[in-house]
Amino acid sequence: MKALYFENKLAKIAALKAASVFSRDAAFAPFSPLRYAEVDEPSPPNARWLKVRNLSCGLCGTDLHLMLMEMDPRCFPAATPGIARKFLGHELVGEVVELGAEVEGLALGDRVTLAVDWPSCLQMEIDPPCRSCARGSYMLCENLGRRALPLRDTGGGFSPFMVMHRTQPYKVPPQLSHERALLIEPLAGAVHGVMKRKPRAGEKALVIGAGTIGLLAVAAAKAFSPQTEVHCLARYPFQAEAAERLGADSIVMDGKDVYPRIAKLTGAAYHRGHFGNEIMLGGYDVIYDTVGNDHSLRDALRWVRAQGDVVLLGINFQPGKIDYTPIWHQEVKVTGINCHATEEGGKTSFDMATQILGETKAPVESLITHRFPMARFREAVQAFRNKGQSHAIKIVLDHPR
Repeated sequence: MKALYFENKLAKIAALKAASVFSRDAAFAPFSPLRYAEVDEPSPPNARWLKVRNLSCGLCGTDLHLMLMEMDPRCFPAATPGIARKFLGHELVGEVVELGAEVEGLALGDRVTLAVDWPSCLQMEIDPPCRSCARGSYMLCENLGRRALPLRDTGGGFSPFMVMHRTQPYKVPPQLSHERALLIEPLAGAVHGVMKRKPRAGEKALVIGAGTIGLLAVAAAKAFSPQTEVHCLARYPFQAEAAERLGADSIVMDGKDVYPRIAKLTGAAYHRGHFGNEIMLGGYDVIYDTVGNDHSLRDALRWVRAQGDVVLLGINFQPGKIDYTPIWHQEVKVTGINCHATEEGGKTSFDMATQILGETKAPVESLITHRFPMARFREAVQAFRNKGQSHAIKIVLDHPR
C-alpha cells in the first residue's frame, strides 16, 4: 500500500532543515524524511489488535509541522523518545475490516476514529501503567519509548489501511454523518482545552484563532455554557463568518488598534506606555489561545483580567521569546493541553465531542471546505499554507473506495 510517513533519521532531518532555508517545498524532495511510498500492508500482530480500512482523514496543523520539520531541536517535544517511522494522519474515519479475538465492543464494518495516536502504556501493554495513563491522560505517558510496539509499520490516517491496538479506536455512532464524524478528533481536542477552564454564565471568553480548533473551541464553549459571551479573534473575513455560524457572540478582527478595540469590548482600561507598550487593566475572564505562537500568547496574557485564566491549545514547536511578566504582575493562571484525555466524571473528550456533534444544530460540517484525493496531498498542503487565498478551514484527504 502507498502511505504517507515521516522517517525519524537525523541525516534526513538535517538535510530538510538546511534546504528549507532556500525552498518552501524542500519537504517534498527525495532527500526529505517525508515519504509517500509503498510499504507492506499491515496485519494485526496479535489477538489484541484490529485492522481498519481508512475512508478519509483530516489534515491537521501538527501533520504539517512534522511534514515540513517545523521544529526547534531544543524544544521539549524534540527530546522525547520517538519512533523510527511515524505514520501521519490522526483525524481519520475508517471501517473495521479485521478483529483480533480479544478485541471487544466492535464488529466488522463499524466506523471508528483514532482516540490514541502516540504509544502510551495502553498500547505498549505496560502494567501497572504510569500515573498519567492510570488517570486517563494517555498523551502524558511517562513510559514513552520504554517498550516497542509489536510492529513498526502500523499505518496511519493517510494510509489506506492501518492497524490499531484495542485501546486506540473510538466507535463512531451510526447516526453521525461521515462529515461530522471527521470532526470528532479535532473537536475532542477543543473540548479538552475548554474543560481545562470551563466558561461560566455571565463571563466573557475569548478564543484566539479561527482555524479548525479555534472554531470548534467556540462551539464547545457555547455548548458547555450558553450564557457565556464568547468572542473570537479572526484573521480573515471567511473565518469570522464561520465563527458566527458556530455561535460566537462577537468577532474581533486581528490587526490595527486591536488592543483599544478589545478594551472597549470588555470594559477594560487601555494604557499605552513608552516604546508602543500596550496593556489592559481588566479584560476577559478566560482566553483560549488556539494559535499558540509567541505573538498570540503574549497578547493573551495582556488581554485577560487579573487572576484570569489562559488556556494554551495551539501547538508551536519553534518557541521564541515572550514577555511573561503579566503572569506574576496580574496573577494570571496559565495551563496547556496535549490533545485529549479522560475528563471530569469519567467521560472522555471523545464522548463529549460526540455528544456535541449529535446534539448541536450548528452547521459544524461546514468547516470542511476542501477535499482532495490522497494522491494529491501536496495540493492539500499548499491550500493549508495559503489560507488567505484558498479560504481553507478543514481540509480532508479521501482514500479511493
